[in-house]
Amino acid sequence: MKKPNRRRGTRKNSNKTPGGNRIHKEESFLLESDFTTLCEKVIQQTEGAENLTADYYLCKAAIAREAKLFQTERQAVLNLIQFIGTPVTPLIKSVLEKKEPFDFSEKIGELLSLTKEDTTHDVYLALIRAFILSSSKQQFTTYFNCLMGISASFNKELPIFDISQIQNIQLLTFYEETHRILLDNSRQPHTLEKLTQFVSCQTGEETSQSLLFFESYFSIDRNPKHGIDIARQFLDAPNLSDQGTSYLNALAINTARAAVKMADIEEAEHWIGRIKDDVEATKLRRSITKLEEKIEARIEHPLNPEHIKPTAFETIPTRLLMILCAFVDGCGDDWGFKTLNRGGKYIFPSDTITIELFQTLAVNGLIKMSPTSFKSLDDAALNEFAEILRTAKFHLNIIGIADSRAMALPVLLEEVDRRDDKIEAAWQVRKLITTGYFYNTFEYYLGNVDDSWARDFVLNEATTKQIASSMLSGRDLSYIAWSSIRFAAGQHSIGSTNGNKHTCNTLIGSINRTFGWVIEGRYSNNGFERGKRQPVLSSETLLEKIVGFTPDDIYNLPPVPDEIGDDKAIEEA
Repeated sequence: MKKPNRRRGTRKNSNKTPGGNRIHKEESFLLESDFTTLCEKVIQQTEGAENLTADYYLCKAAIAREAKLFQTERQAVLNLIQFIGTPVTPLIKSVLEKKEPFDFSEKIGELLSLTKEDTTHDVYLALIRAFILSSSKQQFTTYFNCLMGISASFNKELPIFDISQIQNIQLLTFYEETHRILLDNSRQPHTLEKLTQFVSCQTGEETSQSLLFFESYFSIDRNPKHGIDIARQFLDAPNLSDQGTSYLNALAINTARAAVKMADIEEAEHWIGRIKDDVEATKLRRSITKLEEKIEARIEHPLNPEHIKPTAFETIPTRLLMILCAFVDGCGDDWGFKTLNRGGKYIFPSDTITIELFQTLAVNGLIKMSPTSFKSLDDAALNEFAEILRTAKFHLNIIGIADSRAMALPVLLEEVDRRDDKIEAAWQVRKLITTGYFYNTFEYYLGNVDDSWARDFVLNEATTKQIASSMLSGRDLSYIAWSSIRFAAGQHSIGSTNGNKHTCNTLIGSINRTFGWVIEGRYSNNGFERGKRQPVLSSETLLEKIVGFTPDDIYNLPPVPDEIGDDKAIEEA
């Protein structure tokens, strides 16, 4: 896998070797029995030297610890970083090994004990860790803030801490051996993140596995692509851990998860192969299988615009062309269609019919979503066809027809008018409108029933077919819907039904019985006339313009062609 270029700010790497150990003076210091007195002499005799020694910084830190001069202590301790990887001085060696009978205070004795117990192979690192771990009230972060130059205050007198005196490898080694102090303290993740960014910026191209792991860890949720790019560099970076421990397994798990979220199966499989935890690897492989199924479902989705080619004008059936005209007229916009939630209320009588017919246009390729809109759909939303149709923006998909209401509608109407089968198609559309009046009334009155059974109710397939095949008028169908709901609601309210399921079955039975009575003429209905203020639908306007069907005729009369009516309509056309 190609390793991405790593462009970062680099810092001049100091090659200066800390000097000035002056062995003859160290040997004279060992004659002192009181460690504090020894430290004071070391400081006095060293402070004016050009190159300050590790002995000086340790003594300065020890005196500051006793005097509770915390800022001085931190700056002195951090200066020991520049001695990482260099031989330990005789004085420090003697103090740690207690070859001389020094008198130590309780604080310094505790600190030296922590140093000896430390498993770090470098003495200076062990001393630094001991000072941090034994700091007052476990104020670990103050050391790291001082290192990064973000402390509340800094001493202007010696010891001054200068990050430029630290070599890259020393800073990386310090990070390697101290970052777990912050990691093991659950209250300090933000400090570890800042430290990671700081060290990465300071060392530039020079890096380590631990540093890269946490760079990836802290960025992979916010910016998965960047986190994965960093993770790839981990494989070629040195592991600076003394114990040979590695973050590779955790890195592989985190990166594989991120790749799955990005739907990058190849990347995910690459990292799964590096996971040692079989249980976690199995979980991720299952996630990939589910991801592949989701990708396949998205590719094969009927509304996926990548597979919907523009439709040739002359191949569109006249019935579909009329339905399209109704939608262009009712919710067409300057560019594409308004969403049905915004503009779909007055095209066909009911929401059920409107959604069904809009879906028919989409599935037949007359309209389609933009690729961007489709890609933005959540996987969970792909099966919610009705919701997609209501809320997504669709566009005309016909060769040579502009995606604009003002430009497209006249051309579409002109084509409909030229069709020889426009009368037959008009009756078919009229039948759809008539059926829509049943659902319009049904949706309205059932929505007004404030009982849980009404929310549970779903028309069964047999009743739906009966409604679709009926040749009753919109007025009759509206009566059937109203009468059936009134009966079922009444039975429920007086306790004649046992539970929601029984009430729903009662409503189905009432619909079927009322259908029979109406067909047999066993009722006299003077209600449900079309209201004078009832809005004229765009589909009704279309039929009146093309073949002369008035909105009142569409509502009051059955959608049954008769020879006289047909002949008259044809002559007028």
